[in-house]
Amino acid sequence: MATSQSEAVKKLFSLVDEGMTGELNADQVQAVHDTIRMGGVSLPQVKAAMLYVCSDPNVCEDWELIDLLKEMDRRYFLIQDFRWEFSMLDVDRTDTITEDQARWFLQAVHGQHFSHRKWNSFINSRPAPGAKISFAEIEVELCNIPSYADVLEEEEEETRKKEEAERKKRLAQEERKRMKEKLEEDRLRLLEEQKMREEEKLRQEEEKRHKAEQAERARLEAEEKKRREEERERRRKEKEDDDRRKIEEEERLEKLRKEAEEKRLKAEEEAKNIEAVAQNAAEEEARAEKLASEAREQLKRVQDAKSKKELEEKEAEALKLKKEMKEKRIRSNLKVAIKKRKKTPLKTGVDDFKKAKLEDHDGDVPTAERLLKQISTRDRLRDAMSLRQIKPLEEAINSVKKSGFETELQPEMIEANNLLLRLRRLERIRAEILELKQSTVAEIRSYSNPPPIVHSVMIATFLILGHLEKETKEWKKVQALVGKTGKDGLKRRCLAYDPQTLANNMDIAKKAKEKMMAFELDDVRDVSAGAATFYLWGSNMIEEAEMMEQQKKRDSERKDDD
Repeated sequence: MATSQSEAVKKLFSLVDEGMTGELNADQVQAVHDTIRMGGVSLPQVKAAMLYVCSDPNVCEDWELIDLLKEMDRRYFLIQDFRWEFSMLDVDRTDTITEDQARWFLQAVHGQHFSHRKWNSFINSRPAPGAKISFAEIEVELCNIPSYADVLEEEEEETRKKEEAERKKRLAQEERKRMKEKLEEDRLRLLEEQKMREEEKLRQEEEKRHKAEQAERARLEAEEKKRREEERERRRKEKEDDDRRKIEEEERLEKLRKEAEEKRLKAEEEAKNIEAVAQNAAEEEARAEKLASEAREQLKRVQDAKSKKELEEKEAEALKLKKEMKEKRIRSNLKVAIKKRKKTPLKTGVDDFKKAKLEDHDGDVPTAERLLKQISTRDRLRDAMSLRQIKPLEEAINSVKKSGFETELQPEMIEANNLLLRLRRLERIRAEILELKQSTVAEIRSYSNPPPIVHSVMIATFLILGHLEKETKEWKKVQALVGKTGKDGLKRRCLAYDPQTLANNMDIAKKAKEKMMAFELDDVRDVSAGAATFYLWGSNMIEEAEMMEQQKKRDSERKDDD
């Protein structure tokens, strides 16, 4: 039996060894095994088996083939079990498992001979560390027979590393101790030297102190002046850049709106032509129905076979025409709905199309369904913009991105992102108001005769909060309003204020803006930090009210379009 097997293997070897070299490479060995086992094993498994069995891991001689095939058979049957166990770990059915699962799998297979060094080398060599691991990446290592010598070598290396670390730690401790003793000696010596120089130093310092203080004061004043000028210039440039970006953004948005409007008008024009086709089809359908009905009525009255046959044919032709016109009407209505991009006609068109079970030659149904999804996504985005809250708006923007409608909804996304930036800026300003110290508010109130810039800012602030201008003309009345506490406190009122209130009364917003915009933020900040905070709050409330008013107009235009 053994001789027969050996002869069969030699014969198989000769068949594959076409060049008569007396050696087989990995591809040829894999081909031999494929004839024995359905599916065989992967090329990496073949090479790993050759490494274990063959004297030269790159080729197999005829006398090594039987042992090599046995090793490949061992791996073949192990793979079946391991692949099943791998699938049990792959709960998401992605044909991959996590690195932690793969490590556990290898440890479970190799037990105490599991090599941490090989595992770390494998992880570090992966092109995408951290990504999930496929079966193909670990199948060879799973089937490899662990080497106890490798484990011992790894343990010895770990022990050497620990001993080296302990040695370095001990040397470092000794060095620190030596340095500490030296430092202590140096410290005592320096203290003694310092004590000897102290009187001379104090005398010299006393002479220089006055001059140094004067020079330092002048330097600080010059630096502070320079810093303020640089800060003022930086803010001016930032404002110019912001204003330029806003203009460019508005121009781009307006261009997008115009392009969208042009597309809409063109689509409506095209829709009119299709609507005419749909109307004609509906009329033809009704006419066909009438003809079929008339034929049915006449059938009831005739007796002779020839007349009955003619009427039946007439009814069949009418019903066929009716069916054709109905299909034409349904297809045309769906195309019109796609052109007009209206939600209700789109839904009705898709339902009618599916109900009629028509062949979708032009791909209108997927187009209409994507439009419906786009419209729903757009409506959710608009609702979130109307709500004017950061979290719902962020969720709506992310929903647009996930749905893949960023290009189609570009104008809405620009508006939404601009609104999100403004809402976050308002949130930061509210945080500044919240963190405003009572002493800062008291500083505003403490003015008996305030600088005009402070008075103007506070008049504008209380105008926004709903007070008449005549109530704040006298500074004493402003002091009284600033000094209120509880629910009527200035900080609480600013935190609770809804810019929609100001948007509903743009005349007040205009008056407050005239008061605020007479000054720059830096001018206000130079006079009063507290007034600067309310300047920021007020100017942002005005800007937000203006944006809300513009949004209201756009929403009204959209309702007209919808």
